[in-house]
Amino acid sequence: MTESDSKKWTRKLFLHEKPFMLLQAISSNEGRVYSAMMSKKIDCSYAYIVKLIKVMNRLGITSFDGSKHKKMIRLTPKGKKIYKLLSEL
Repeated sequence: MTESDSKKWTRKLFLHEKPFMLLQAISSNEGRVYSAMMSKKIDCSYAYIVKLIKVMNRLGITSFDGSKHKKMIRLTPKGKKIYKLLSEL
């Protein structure tokens, strides 16, 4: 993904409510965070959450830990910085 593509995706991604709510939910949960848990917490479909997390992962905002089926989601330092900046708006 080129830098200009990355900027386009970042703008497109965070101009919606659910992606920000996902960042907020991941940030506020200390410990284990899973896709299914996030879909229930922000009242969104599991498929949409997985899609958002994959995009965030490609942009370097989130990272995965764990096995193929049970992946824990964490914010990267870049993701924490983005969340902090967005929450200050």
